[in-house]
Amino acid sequence: MSQTFFSKLDAYEKNNRLAQLANSRGLVTFWIKGQKDKIHRQVDSYIKDQEDIVLDSKDDFFPRGTKVLCSFEMRGMSFFSEAVFQKSIGNDAVLEIRQTLFKSEKRNSYRLLTFPVHDVWAEFDLGEIYEGGKVVNLKTRSSQTDLFQNFLHLMKGEDEAIQNGKIKIRLQDISTTGMSIHIGELENRFFLKDKIFNEVTLNFIDQKFILPEAKIVYVVDYISADRNLKKYKVGINFSKNSKDLDTQLGKKINEVIRDSDKAKDFEKLIK
Repeated sequence: MSQTFFSKLDAYEKNNRLAQLANSRGLVTFWIKGQKDKIHRQVDSYIKDQEDIVLDSKDDFFPRGTKVLCSFEMRGMSFFSEAVFQKSIGNDAVLEIRQTLFKSEKRNSYRLLTFPVHDVWAEFDLGEIYEGGKVVNLKTRSSQTDLFQNFLHLMKGEDEAIQNGKIKIRLQDISTTGMSIHIGELENRFFLKDKIFNEVTLNFIDQKFILPEAKIVYVVDYISADRNLKKYKVGINFSKNSKDLDTQLGKKINEVIRDSDKAKDFEKLIK
């Protein structure tokens, strides 16, 4: 369920915000509804009487008269509106913002639902590796070849991938305090309640984080679309993040939320 709330600004507030955006030469983001690609450009000026945002660009981003959505950030708040892409007499790119300007309210929680929209992965060290064609448990040195081969077979074509004793799993959701993943029956022996993984790597598309410790807090049955395939949902807590790491991770999560969730929620609002 969406946790983004929008409030309408009156005409005075709208003009005030757009003027502030222009005076600060801030960035505005605009895109065609339903499309992933977004354009980011600096604002050059604001023409109050026409409610036009003039961009610092002469590019023909879209044909004149194209309806778009736009957003910008100011003092920790996000603003959204419908607009029309135009070109000025001097050939500058212009956004006509004749519609209502909305302010998005702060979310109650900063949990990012990653799957299936966002490609975020976690890499865990299983403590098992190949040695001369067989698998050896790093702690007991006992052979685990048959089990591990079955494990690899199960993973073929799935979201998980194993290399050098590490398993890479796509996240279902993530916050600054924890994350959840889905696993199958064979992985279940590696992901037991209260187990602690050290040095877990989180991979966003453009940024990587190393978690010093990740503790499994629950493992519950998950109802899969394929009833013949047993799956579990695993909840994992980030138990020893430093304040600096917590801040950096929170900043990244909130960045993705701002760029995706609020824009999608705004698209739903103006249907």
